[in-house]
Amino acid sequence: MPINFQQIRSAIQKFGQEAPAQAKLREQNLETALSLLRQCSQEIESLQQRIQLALIANPDFRCALPTNELLNSIHTATPSSEAIILLAADGSQIIPDQHKAVQFGVINVGLMRMQTGSTPRENIESDLLYAQDIFTEQGFLVGEELIALRRDHKERSHLLRAALQEDQAVLTLTDGPLELFREGREAAEYQNLLADYLNILAEMAQHAVLTAGYVDKPRSDLLIRTLELTMLTEDRLSEAGRLRQLPGITDADLFGRVLLPQQRSAIFRLNSSNAKRFHGPLAIHFFYLNIGREGKPQIARVEIPDWVLGNPENVDLIHHHLLDQCQIMGVKAYPYVLHRAHEIALVSYQERQHLLGLLQQTLLNQGLEPGEISSKQYHKDLSGKTRYRS
Repeated sequence: MPINFQQIRSAIQKFGQEAPAQAKLREQNLETALSLLRQCSQEIESLQQRIQLALIANPDFRCALPTNELLNSIHTATPSSEAIILLAADGSQIIPDQHKAVQFGVINVGLMRMQTGSTPRENIESDLLYAQDIFTEQGFLVGEELIALRRDHKERSHLLRAALQEDQAVLTLTDGPLELFREGREAAEYQNLLADYLNILAEMAQHAVLTAGYVDKPRSDLLIRTLELTMLTEDRLSEAGRLRQLPGITDADLFGRVLLPQQRSAIFRLNSSNAKRFHGPLAIHFFYLNIGREGKPQIARVEIPDWVLGNPENVDLIHHHLLDQCQIMGVKAYPYVLHRAHEIALVSYQERQHLLGLLQQTLLNQGLEPGEISSKQYHKDLSGKTRYRS
């Protein structure tokens, strides 16, 4: 059945009536945040003291920590002629489904290699999951979160392997944050994959393989949370992150007013419970980058590990090449190499059905009877689904 628009018509009208007031409040909060950004840039010691008090009360307070750059500093791109190889990885997956005739999963990782003056090269790494691969320690069918965690791990693993085959400077890119943020963090497999992921990042650092995570249209408010500390009395700093003073605005909103096209923000350090596992040279830092055009800001967040900051030219190199990649995509800017990695990794509904047929035929060839789809799935399939959502 379609949406009952008659039933929700009054809610739509209320939404429209409340929208101007919400927009006005959001604009007021944004102006306050801009004022605090300027103020805190001049009073950094006072802000640092408040941050320390807040972290004593709540060490896992998720926020942006200042580094050695002024909070409101702005950096323009530095042209680079250094030869570098861009490697990007993105993945998609098939989640095991109890309603299907055969339970299986797939992790598909697309790898793209680009170098100035050379033809781009692509590669696909496909892993079939079956038998014990698709069950948890408790014997349940694995869900989307765990499969996505495995995919994230494989993306970085394949990037490292590809990077070590190169004899020139390499920049690896992945879509999304460097911080692995998935449910089920208490599971042994999660902890093992995270430990191995940290080893991969450490090996990249050892071999000077630059790496960055690209977050398109970020909704985080890490710096906003930090600025809110100045609006709390000292006896309420323990409530930082829970008692919100500037709700409804994000860091992207803030830097959309600060950064001109192609400019980047100051570099900040991420503080969170998960980020604590990324310590020393792997500590996660980030900056915001305006990849939009005049009057139409488009803010991305770029995450990099601490060791990359050891050479300021590394940040300039990442800044330059991300802008170069984004310009290829036109008005809706996004790194071309990441876009291509996503395209080649995407698993279609038809491919899933073909793979299912191959698995069923393989069982028949072994004298085994494949299972049957559930009645629920049978009737859903009658609607003629043509696309698989990965």
